[in-house]
Amino acid sequence: MCAGEGKGSGPYRCCLFLHSGSFDRVYHAMAITNVVLARGGEVHILFSYGALQRLVKGRTDDIAVDDPPGSLKVQLQRNLDSGVLDSLHEMLQTGKRFGCLRIYACSASMAILNIARGELIDEVDASMGMVGFMDLVREADLTLYI
Repeated sequence: MCAGEGKGSGPYRCCLFLHSGSFDRVYHAMAITNVVLARGGEVHILFSYGALQRLVKGRTDDIAVDDPPGSLKVQLQRNLDSGVLDSLHEMLQTGKRFGCLRIYACSASMAILNIARGELIDEVDASMGMVGFMDLVREADLTLYI
């Protein structure tokens, strides 16, 4: 149950617009998510464009970064292989175990990128458009664009 106190009568609500599919940015979004959840809050994430491609089965843990190729990608892979970092899929599963994480696939991005609902990982709760997500944002205590 979400228990952290928000600005309204419900729990603390964090909404994330996750646009970038770069591993490091998605990783930080999931780290923020799991901290909010651990503190009793709720999190709603709208995955669009590059981030949406992370929700396609088999692509969640690809090591792709927006920075020039080099040591970041190598360091991330080394830390994942040694268990220093959790994979993105493990972080999503951890967030889902808290029970107050909702993952949305942007319906417009799905259409543009020709991604069908059946191609997405099981952790996705629903597809949603910007208008619907903005209704969630209206009640948010914190909104981030990553």
